[in-house]
Amino acid sequence: MLIVVTGLPGTGKTTIAESLAKEIDAVVFSTDKIRKMIFEKPVYNEEDKRIVYDELFSLTGKYLASRKNVILDGTFYTKALRQSAKEVGKTFSENVYFVYCETPEELLKERIDKRKDKFSDADYSVYLKMKKIFEEFEDDVIIIDTSNPVNTNIDIIKTRIYSM
Repeated sequence: MLIVVTGLPGTGKTTIAESLAKEIDAVVFSTDKIRKMIFEKPVYNEEDKRIVYDELFSLTGKYLASRKNVILDGTFYTKALRQSAKEVGKTFSENVYFVYCETPEELLKERIDKRKDKFSDADYSVYLKMKKIFEEFEDDVIIIDTSNPVNTNIDIIKTRIYSM
């Protein structure tokens, strides 16, 4: 199974992805972590993004080929990126589920300000920029409010996945 945890910066994608991975025995691949492994000083241009997502999808394919559950943690802000994730999943006959994390903006600002994550460089200005360019979903998506307890959201995700 392939689960793509998407959303704007600061919405709790990594927390959800890592918690869900423990519940369903999955490996998590994060665009933030891959970016920091590849680039000493990322510039976040289109070429860097392409390289990061190419590596993400390559790793995903390797793990899906060995019958592992995979969770992807990234903004996946374009329809094209989400389509690429679906194609990787379909290549290995895996179901692909999208989870969209959202949270009230005031809480999000607080989270970003207090963030101790050494992988994400996104601040509130990056959130605002991404908010303007994030493309709407066309597919079925599981929407969660990450101001709710993590366990509540994990239960919602699992219920939806196992009923689809």
